Amino acid sequence: MSRFSGLLLIALLFLLYGCNSEYTYEQVDNPKQLVRIVFSPGALGDFSYSDDILRGILLEQKESGFRLYCQTPSDMNKTETLIRQWQMEDGDSTCFYTILAGSQFEKVAKYTRPDRMRSNYLMFETKDTSLNVSTFRYCGYGTSFLAGIAAYAMTKSDSTAYLGGCKDESFIEDCYQGFRDGYIYAGGHGVAETYISDSSDGFSMPSRAYEMADSLFEKYPFIYAMAGGSNNGVYLYLREHPGKQVYTNGVDIDQSPFCDRIIGCMIKHIGSRVGNYIHSWIKGNVVPKHIEYGLSSGSIGFVIAEPYKAKLETIVKSATGTAIRKEKEYENTSF
Repeated sequence: MSRFSGLLLIALLFLLYGCNSEYTYEQVDNPKQLVRIVFSPGALGDFSYSDDILRGILLEQKESGFRLYCQTPSDMNKTETLIRQWQMEDGDSTCFYTILAGSQFEKVAKYTRPDRMRSNYLMFETKDTSLNVSTFRYCGYGTSFLAGIAAYAMTKSDSTAYLGGCKDESFIEDCYQGFRDGYIYAGGHGVAETYISDSSDGFSMPSRAYEMADSLFEKYPFIYAMAGGSNNGVYLYLREHPGKQVYTNGVDIDQSPFCDRIIGCMIKHIGSRVGNYIHSWIKGNVVPKHIEYGLSSGSIGFVIAEPYKAKLETIVKSATGTAIRKEKEYENTSF
């Protein structure tokens, strides 16, 4: 089964069976080790970030064997209660591994922070290194810098648009800054900064993204969309308007099959990364308390879609060294 087909199957299963605002999925294979993961409401079935995380966990389960328990509490208060309950159940056991899937859980992680380091908890997409749990984050600046160069090479337009899922989220800010700087570096003059929502709900609002795409594409030939599942609204708009010479990008995985005007995709390999953390836990290996993954790590990158490789791939590859250097400069000034 291909990676795309596997994601499609996972998404369809959760769309069919996980439509409630609060949902539990439990799979029992090995009675000894248990992996527990919390997703935000509406996250599964996004054909991107959350589905890729679940894909990575299921692949690791086939390799290592463990019980799997997924839950999507309907609000953060219930999430906090759930995590505190799990911490009480854990005791000194080494048979439980808990994953908080995304930056939207950062405040809850602070509220429930254990008083000593616990390597059997994983939180990601956070800059906070004081949580006493294993954490990692991606920096989207360098990859988005390359996307900005590709967007300008494709359109040669003075200006273009950025569509973020929500404001004041560190990765989304990285992506805006990188895309703007790359677009201007390539020859553009400016990037219109727009957001779907003021909260993380903006990552699961494809209808709102569709409406915004309708407006933005009247002014700009390219939208750099960093909005998780909401990106699907942009793709739907483009499929329904085949005559418009406008373009966009994919996010988190290779989404180029969704739309023929996706010029390239930001690919994070988030599922494989989470699977590797579980694998290290099962093997008893010690992982660093906090890791940053940027363009130079190979864990995130901008991959040109097949129909646009002849026009854009060489341009993007030749700019990769510059993007890595610019990202390091950005990190030195923003952290």
